[in-house]
Amino acid sequence: MKIICIDQDETGGSRFLDHAWVLEEGSFTPPSPSGYRISPPLDAERILMMHHPAGYVDAWHTAPAVVLGTVLRGTVRIETSNLDTRILQVGDQFLARDLQGKGHRMFEVNEGPYDLALVVLSQAPAADVCFQ
Repeated sequence: MKIICIDQDETGGSRFLDHAWVLEEGSFTPPSPSGYRISPPLDAERILMMHHPAGYVDAWHTAPAVVLGTVLRGTVRIETSNLDTRILQVGDQFLARDLQGKGHRMFEVNEGPYDLALVVLSQAPAADVCFQ
């Protein structure tokens, strides 16, 4: 299960890191079937649903906190300050942890509306525990 991380770099810019969640055998809703796998738990502060109207383009911004986002509707292009881009489809996840510097921006590829589910995390997940 992939996740795209938006990180700040040492020059004040932002960049992408492509990861996959670490999933281990576990049981969240027992009895779990064979092959059921879960990630390490993350502490969250709040959850937001966000709607962007058709034609909306973000200004450059940093994440206000460490945010785990999931695309609910639309095809979303995220761009970092080094002009690298990723295209996210419905169900794709990103972790914005570029809290300083120039930041990133996003928009819907076809200029349509897009929706995101955002989970504000208490802290950034530990890379060695959460990501491969």
